[in-house]
Amino acid sequence: MKNFEDEVVKVISKLTCDGCGEQATQDDYEFHEFISIDHKCGYGSIHGDGNQISIDLCQQCFADMCGDSLTVIEPNEEKYDSCSRIDVKDILSANKISNQEELTSALKRLDQLWDAQHLSESGGEFHQLVDLITAFEGKSWDSYFGTVYAASDDFMSERAITVGKS
Repeated sequence: MKNFEDEVVKVISKLTCDGCGEQATQDDYEFHEFISIDHKCGYGSIHGDGNQISIDLCQQCFADMCGDSLTVIEPNEEKYDSCSRIDVKDILSANKISNQEELTSALKRLDQLWDAQHLSESGGEFHQLVDLITAFEGKSWDSYFGTVYAASDDFMSERAITVGKS
């Protein structure tokens, strides 16, 4: 036998950004991208011992406030060890690939960034790594395109002749 009792449950119906004031309801995609932090301060906190601090930020305000300090780990990065990411940060800081091990790390990271959007932070990292890899290998971007088969300018007329004969 099951016994039931009524229970009142509060759910968040609307969020308001403490930074810009943007509001979002559960039906808005932005609602699910809000960052909410609730923290009870400990001994010696600059906010006061035992005080509770809370903030709700839309994704844009959060990125504006913390973006430079964040480490964003994309889902496909899980297959690579953290040492690889550290190596790549060192490579990017030095703006140079010095040996085969660094080249391998750069190529692994390039694989992770393959679908990055062109003008995004990941896209910028992608292009910087490509430039460093080509410099290490002593090649230019154009040298890769020279080895790829390209159709002739009049390939359609060639195809029309071939199709017409069959």
